[in-house]
Amino acid sequence: MRTFYNNFLFLLGIMLLIPVIESLGQDYPFSNAPYEIAPLDAPFEMPDLKRPEFPDNTFNIKDFGAKERDGDKVKCTEAIHRAIDAAENAGGGKVLIPAGDWLTGPIHLKSYINLHVEEGATVYFSEDKEDYLPVVLYRHEGVEAYNYSPLIYAFELKNIAITGKGVFDGQAKHWLEFGKAQPRSIATKVPLSRRKNFGKGSGVEGMRPNFMVFWKCEDILVEDVTVSNGPMWNVHLIYSQRAIVRGITVKSVESHNGDGVILDSSKDILVEYNNLSTGDDAVVIKSGFNEEGLKINIPTENVVVRNYYAHDVVTGSGGVVFGSETSGGIRNVYVHDAIFENCDRGIRFKTARGRGNVTENIYVRDIELRNTTYEAINFNTFYTGAGVGPSPLVRNIDIRNIKIDGVPNAIVLVGLPEKWLENIHLENIEVKNTKEAIRIDRVKNLTMKNISVVSEKRAMIAEDVYEFTLENIDLKNEEDKAPILLKGEYTGVVVMPDFAKNKIEFGENVSEDVILDKYPSADW
Repeated sequence: MRTFYNNFLFLLGIMLLIPVIESLGQDYPFSNAPYEIAPLDAPFEMPDLKRPEFPDNTFNIKDFGAKERDGDKVKCTEAIHRAIDAAENAGGGKVLIPAGDWLTGPIHLKSYINLHVEEGATVYFSEDKEDYLPVVLYRHEGVEAYNYSPLIYAFELKNIAITGKGVFDGQAKHWLEFGKAQPRSIATKVPLSRRKNFGKGSGVEGMRPNFMVFWKCEDILVEDVTVSNGPMWNVHLIYSQRAIVRGITVKSVESHNGDGVILDSSKDILVEYNNLSTGDDAVVIKSGFNEEGLKINIPTENVVVRNYYAHDVVTGSGGVVFGSETSGGIRNVYVHDAIFENCDRGIRFKTARGRGNVTENIYVRDIELRNTTYEAINFNTFYTGAGVGPSPLVRNIDIRNIKIDGVPNAIVLVGLPEKWLENIHLENIEVKNTKEAIRIDRVKNLTMKNISVVSEKRAMIAEDVYEFTLENIDLKNEEDKAPILLKGEYTGVVVMPDFAKNKIEFGENVSEDVILDKYPSADW
């Protein structure tokens, strides 16, 4: 009997392992990136982007004294920098980190350098915080600061790359002990030179460095590498232009604020064919925080994000996110062809009073969302509560061809009382397995076309919506109520040419007269 039982357990174990073994050889969605970069075809003017080119020189870090890792005893920081210096003196080239395990402190790049991490190489970053001093300048959550060096740092450089199929491991558990947020809302009110209690440069602990930072750089390529176990934001572009981030894998689920790719007051960017499993937003577009961001006033603009997989994205975050730091403005962004699976949110706009400026001209196409924890499509201009200061404007947003399966709230749009969302177009959206599908508050000029919803509770609640067009809408809910509830004293000019009034419930301040078959003429 014991032999039979042991054999049964062995066979059961093999059966359970088969799917795991099979999955090891499977690619993730969009993993087969062609070498050639396809035309961008954005719905706005944008320059073609090409990989930066480098001289045909190779500088192997082993030739500069690098030795493989031996626990925490052998570091190759100086050898890597000797190789970088030699490459710089030769006019540029490839700095090669060959297969093997390597331990280093932060790596500071120079212009015309391609840091190439060979397949089979893993670069581990030191757990000694002293290695990350002296402090350097970068932007921490939208506010400039002096802090521990990022693990990889590029400062005011041209023609730089990080390539190869190797792995960067941040070993960031020691950084994650820094859990307390520093007072950026106070820091942003005074010049950088007078900021107290913000950043290691002011003598205060608690601010984790980012993994990769590109500060005021031009012609950037990050391709194929794997980035894991980072202390905070992973691939962060600040005040930079002409950058390509493609074919990378980011694994940061264990890191709070472990955003994958962060585009921050930067322009002319392509992000494609990436595999992102992150402890915060997978791809996020930002432009500075509050007073300082408004003063610097550099937008993020001309961005294409396409052909990527965001999965197991946690801490309330999304597959693609705009904000919450929007004070420099965001415009001309085209996101298309992606799968968001097991993410807390999907397509998200978040900002608040005090951030000001405008987020506009955003185009989102062909996204599939599976098993979303909170909202699949979410606009929230109350992100951090009431707030004070200039109100942000979100307008001219066009989202089409979206499939949503498994979510409590499919579409939630919330504008500020003094500054509504404007010119929002939602088209060809299919929603299945949702509880309460659509919630709309304070939106002007909203079009919803070809929308299909099957919801447990009421399919749509719209409050204070003006110039609202619904065309070819199929709304069903299991709850015994009309699929649509219209309410709010400012609700008006609702055009529903093919939706029956008996499927609409009208709130206290809304009469049936707000429903029109078409928009009135100019002399109405």
